[in-house]
Amino acid sequence: MIQQFIEGIEYTEIPVSDLDQAIDWYCNKLGAKLGIRNDELAYVDFSIGPSLFLVKTNDHTTSTFLVNGKDHYTIGFRVKDIEGFYNYLLELGAEVSEIIDEGNIGRFFTFYDPFRNMFDVHQPAQ
Repeated sequence: MIQQFIEGIEYTEIPVSDLDQAIDWYCNKLGAKLGIRNDELAYVDFSIGPSLFLVKTNDHTTSTFLVNGKDHYTIGFRVKDIEGFYNYLLELGAEVSEIIDEGNIGRFFTFYDPFRNMFDVHQPAQ
């Protein structure tokens, strides 16, 4: 029997080119709470899930990867009001995909933050 050492996922990290702008986006626009911040990184927390570390970099990079030539997200957010959040992101000028209804799985869409990190948004079916 394999001994279980890992208890869960505690945090994830994404690259950002401007730490102040990232903190503003995630805290003041998306509602996260700022934890610790220094010159190189900050972390933010939402009401559920692991912490999100914002790591300042001068490199042109994102957390997004390719699947068959198309962008794919590494992080998914859970929401209660997908249409409200979708419309709010449009007001902020974010690039968003269409909302897709996957029946008993729920509804989904993707968006990009100001640093071109792609995220998935999911509202579970009722």
